[in-house]
Amino acid sequence: MEYKNCKPLFNRLSKQKKDNILMTSVAEFSRKGFSSANINLIAEKSGISVGAMYKYFSSKRNLYLTCVEMSKEHLNSTMQALINDDDDFLVLVEKIIRAIQDHSRKNIEFTKMYYEMATEDNSEYAMVISNVIEGATSDLYSSYISRTKKHDNLRKDIDPRFFAFFIDNLFMMLQFSYSCAYYQNRMKIYTYDDVFNNDDLVVSQMVDFIKGALYLKD
Repeated sequence: MEYKNCKPLFNRLSKQKKDNILMTSVAEFSRKGFSSANINLIAEKSGISVGAMYKYFSSKRNLYLTCVEMSKEHLNSTMQALINDDDDFLVLVEKIIRAIQDHSRKNIEFTKMYYEMATEDNSEYAMVISNVIEGATSDLYSSYISRTKKHDNLRKDIDPRFFAFFIDNLFMMLQFSYSCAYYQNRMKIYTYDDVFNNDDLVVSQMVDFIKGALYLKD
């Protein structure tokens, strides 16, 4: 893909080299946050010179925003693989929950960087991520819910935009629960010590919770 926040030279690198630099950067930002991350150290860990790094990015901010672009691309690819217009909303919900479980374990640094970006200490970047990353999912969820409202047993008093916001908060917290130590422990306290060994239970309980909020009782 072509990144927008880097210098043109970066986009001319091989995919392997670009991915190496950005994944090294994601790992550093996820551990230390934006303010404490050191671009010189990122360059060293990426196997390139500091001079080369500044040929690719004009500042640490631009490197950070390119990492956000990469994160968005990962999210879009994951979501597009799940979408089937013939599925009802609860089928999509189950697919998303399972994707969160899998993606959070395999790409833990992305989730940790996402968490870091969403904190108040990074308010400037919290605005960036909410506009860049959240926009796609908000439209997806609300459109599915709007279509689902045509079903006879669906609650008619639900505003699709609000419901999309509420359900995305659930998904975001679940993502953090599979990636960040504090939220992992919190989930264990509220549920069971072995909860992370029982993905199917998490899926069924969350789907039932959302179904109870969305549909009228039989």
